[in-house]
Amino acid sequence: MTTTALPRRPLRIALVGAGPRATSLLERITANVHELLPDTMLEVCVVDPHPPGGGRIWRRAQSPRLWMNTTANDCTMFTDASVVCSGPVVPGPTLTEWAEDLAAGRLHRPPGFTADAADLSEARRVHPGWFATRRFQSRYLSWVFHHVAERAPGRVAVRSVAARVVDLRDLADGRQRLFLDRPPYPVPDRTAGTGRPPAPGNTLDADAVVLAQGSAGTGPTEEERELARHAAAHGLVHIPTASTADISLDAVPPGEPALVRGMGLAFVDTVVLLTSGRGGVFRRDPDGTLHYSPSGSEPVLHAGSRRGVPYHSKIRYHLPGARPELPRHVSAQALDALGPDPLDLREDVWPLVVRELAHAHYRELALSHPERLDVGAEEFVRRLDSLDWSGAQLKELVSEAVREDGDRFDAGRIDRPLAGLRFADHDALGAWLDGYIGADLERRRDQRYSMDLAVFFALLSVFTVISEAIGSGRISQESAARDLPRFTGFFSYLASGPPGPRLEELLALARAGVLRFVGADMEVDTPEGRFLARSSSTDATVGASVLLEARLPEPSLSRTTDPLLLALLRRGEIRERPGTGLVDADPADQRLRGADGTPHPARFGAGALVAGGVGAGGFSRPRTNAGFFRQNDAIARAVLGGLRP
Repeated sequence: MTTTALPRRPLRIALVGAGPRATSLLERITANVHELLPDTMLEVCVVDPHPPGGGRIWRRAQSPRLWMNTTANDCTMFTDASVVCSGPVVPGPTLTEWAEDLAAGRLHRPPGFTADAADLSEARRVHPGWFATRRFQSRYLSWVFHHVAERAPGRVAVRSVAARVVDLRDLADGRQRLFLDRPPYPVPDRTAGTGRPPAPGNTLDADAVVLAQGSAGTGPTEEERELARHAAAHGLVHIPTASTADISLDAVPPGEPALVRGMGLAFVDTVVLLTSGRGGVFRRDPDGTLHYSPSGSEPVLHAGSRRGVPYHSKIRYHLPGARPELPRHVSAQALDALGPDPLDLREDVWPLVVRELAHAHYRELALSHPERLDVGAEEFVRRLDSLDWSGAQLKELVSEAVREDGDRFDAGRIDRPLAGLRFADHDALGAWLDGYIGADLERRRDQRYSMDLAVFFALLSVFTVISEAIGSGRISQESAARDLPRFTGFFSYLASGPPGPRLEELLALARAGVLRFVGADMEVDTPEGRFLARSSSTDATVGASVLLEARLPEPSLSRTTDPLLLALLRRGEIRERPGTGLVDADPADQRLRGADGTPHPARFGAGALVAGGVGAGGFSRPRTNAGFFRQNDAIARAVLGGLRP
C-alpha cells in the first residue's frame, strides 16, 4: 500500500497595517527568505481595511491639493548600496525614477496596480525637485507593494486582507489568532496549492505577527475634552488634533475668524484646504510677486504656536562641494565615551547636538565661502577641527573670523526666533513675520547659505543616532519621555518643513488679510461664548467661534482608540514604554513586551506607535544608509529566524 504525503503546512506571517512600514517589511521578508527559510512554503498576509502600499495615511482618497514635503528625488522605498544590513540589497526606483518610467510608458505594471490619467499627467511634470501630491505618492507606494508581491519567490504567497484586526490571541500551539471585523477576503494571487485551509469565521491564524499599522486613532486629551464641552455648550466649533486628511472642515464658516493652533505641516495643509480648496486663486505678477484673490468662502485664520512662526522652508539647492562625513560629535562611540550609565538627552546629548550642527555650519562656510571669513579658510578649518568645545574657543574663533551675523550659527535663535520680542499689536507682529518668512524663503533658495544644508545633513545624522540610542536604552526612558518631543520638534521645524511655494502662499494670504498671526506661546482661553487666543509676542488678543488644532495628536497608548491595541492593553499583553505613549518593545529585535516586561516570542512591532521605531517620521532618502531600512531588515530577519517549519 502506497502512502501519499500531505503537503506541509505553509508558515504564515501577518503584517497588521498596509502602509509604507508594512510594505518595506514585506520587501525585506521576501528578500531574506532565501537565506533564512530556504525550503519552506510561506504566506505573508497584509491586513488593513485600506488598500496596500499607502494604507490609511497615504491612501489615494484625499485631496489632490495636498503635497508631500519631501522632493521626489529624496524619496525611495528600496535599499541601495549605502544600506548596511545583514540581508541582501535589492535596489528599486526612487519616486523620480518611477515617475519617469510611468510617463515614458516603460513601467512594468504588476497585477493589482493601476494608474489613471491624473497620475500620467503628474508623472510627466515630475523632476528631482518636485513635491508630489500625496495621491501620486499613494500610487508609487501601491506599485511598490504589488511589485514586491509579484517578485516574491514562487514558494512565497502574498495576500492582501481587506479587514481591520480587532483582537489577537495566543493559541495552544504557539500560533497567533487574529480576530477581524469581517471575513478574510482572499485576493487572487499565487496561493493555490499551498495546502492551507481557510481560517474559520472572522479569524486568521499566523505563526508570527508584526504590528505595523502606523498612526492609529487617539482619543482627546483632557484639555481637548474641556474645549469640546465648551464648544458644545456655546454653539462653537472645535476641531481636535488629527491628520488633515481625516477631518472635515465643512463646519468652519466663511468670513468668520478662526483660531488655528499649530504652525507645522498640518497647519499648512489646513490653510490650503480652507483657501485655494474653497475656490481662492493665486496669481503671480510680472515681477514674480505672488498674490491671492479670495473667493469669499474662506474664514479669517489667526494662527499661532509655541514658536509662533511656520516651519522653515525646504532647501532648494545642492552643496557646492562633497557632503560632509557625519556624524563627528554625536556618534555611538561618542555616547559610549560619556560613561556606562543611561544618558540624559537634554543634559548629556543636546550639547553634542549643538556642537555637531555648529561644526557642520562653520566648516561649510569655510570650505565653500572662504571670501566671507577674516582669516584664511585652511587656518579656520584647522582651528575649528582642533578646538576645545568645552571652553570659549569657538566663540573666540567666530568673533575673530566671521564678520556677518547671517553667517553665524545660533541654535537658540534658530529654535525660538520670537524669543524676547514684543509688538504693539498683531499688525506689527504680522509685518515682522512678513519679513521673517520672506527672508527664510530667499535664504533657502540661495546657495550662498549652503551652511544651512550642511546643518540639515548633520541633523539627519544626529536624528538616526539618537533614535537608535533611545531604542537601545542608551538614553534613559525618563529623559526620552521628557526631552524627545522637544528634540523631534526642533528637527521637524528645521529639517522637515513645507515646500517653499507653500510658504510663499502663506505670505500672499497674509497680505490679502486671510491669514493673520497670533504669536509665540499661544494659549487659548474659554470666556463665555467664544475662544480667546493670546501669546507672549503682544498684549493683543483675538476671539473667535472656531478653534482648529492644526497638528497631529501626541502618541498615547492609554488614549488609543485602536481596538486591537485596546484589547492587548486590557489583558496586559502589551504595555506603554514609560513616559512615551508608545507600545513597549524589546530593543534587541522589536518583540512586543507584556505588562511584566517579557518579550512575546511571536509578536513584533515597528513604526509610529511602537517605541524604538526608526525612521517613522518620514520617507527615507536614497544613498543615506537609512535607519528605516536597517531596522526593517533586522525585524524581518528576526521574524523569519523565529519561525519553525
